[in-house]
Amino acid sequence: MAYFIWKSPWMVAANNTFINYMLTLNKLDNVYLHTSRYPEINVDAIENTPDFVFLSSEPYPFNQNHINEVQSYFPKSKIILVDGEMFSWYGSRLIQAFNYFKDLNGVLNC
Repeated sequence: MAYFIWKSPWMVAANNTFINYMLTLNKLDNVYLHTSRYPEINVDAIENTPDFVFLSSEPYPFNQNHINEVQSYFPKSKIILVDGEMFSWYGSRLIQAFNYFKDLNGVLNC
């Protein structure tokens, strides 16, 4: 999977980030695991198509309109809007994350 955090330029969460730690805890394999923390990427030059592409609600406010655009780059991937708070805000907010990731896992396994 790929976890997008920004557009113009396109950026993803990669290695040594709290986001990647949360992905790993939830048994999600990040295709950008072996790159710098928040790399800029060229969506036209991606070699391995991820099964899932997550568009985070923050820091960039991806929304439903972005799904079609991203789908054109990844026609075989399932594009999912995700709550960025659950992936990147540590502390007391993590209490809510347990149920969020349980529900997300159900969506991914459909």
